[in-house]
Amino acid sequence: MEHSIYEFPDIFRRVHMEEPREIAQEVRFLRRIWREHLNRPVSRVLDLACGNSPHGQLLARAGLEVVGIDRSKTMIAAGCRESAGLEGIRFYRRPIERFRLPERRFDAAFFMSETFPVMTENHDIVSHLRSVGRLLKRGAIYCIDVDRQDGIRATRAHKLWDRSLRVGDARVEVRGVHRPMPWYSGVYSNFEISCSIRFPGRRVNTRDVVPIRYTLPCTLELLARASRMFVMIATYTDLSFTKPLSRCHRRWWGVLRRV
Repeated sequence: MEHSIYEFPDIFRRVHMEEPREIAQEVRFLRRIWREHLNRPVSRVLDLACGNSPHGQLLARAGLEVVGIDRSKTMIAAGCRESAGLEGIRFYRRPIERFRLPERRFDAAFFMSETFPVMTENHDIVSHLRSVGRLLKRGAIYCIDVDRQDGIRATRAHKLWDRSLRVGDARVEVRGVHRPMPWYSGVYSNFEISCSIRFPGRRVNTRDVVPIRYTLPCTLELLARASRMFVMIATYTDLSFTKPLSRCHRRWWGVLRRV
């Protein structure tokens, strides 16, 4: 049986080089954006592709009401365990491309951890934006975190990662490979990540293939307008209000307003 790294939430986040301090920094920056672009308080928030919703858990501890959606039952189960006893956070298992929720409208939404580019088709992105828009109040803010992608290769596979790490009692060997797609597909690559996880007394191998679309600010702006739900009002780079896109090192945020 082939396993997925998403079955192991703590290991997943370390493999993707996420650090707990980054989560807190991102939440602080998110709240700065709300203060900058909203003229009303935020009390209800929607967390898209939330996984175990570490951002949502921090916001819930600060008194906000958070609803997270994700397609992975394992990640949602982890979020429910971690937030047990914490009021103000709940989860739904849904596909991110199109969904509905039995919820009243939210003040803000966010899509973190650079997962947005896994939606590779225009119609899926527009459907996603419409699904989110139906759940937001007019004037609400939707923040989308996007990894910087460049150096597209059109010929041969490019090895990206070959590293080892320890997570608790587990030793993890990681190998990541970009497998480039045809230039006309709009997809940067199929990113294949394989892990050998050595737990005490057993070993598990995982393999995941994730398509990654080349997502640009101008593309997101166009798709936001195409959804007839949003306009893009700002972009921010590397958790900075002043750093220009031309100096982007790792990732950028698109800020959309519900029309």
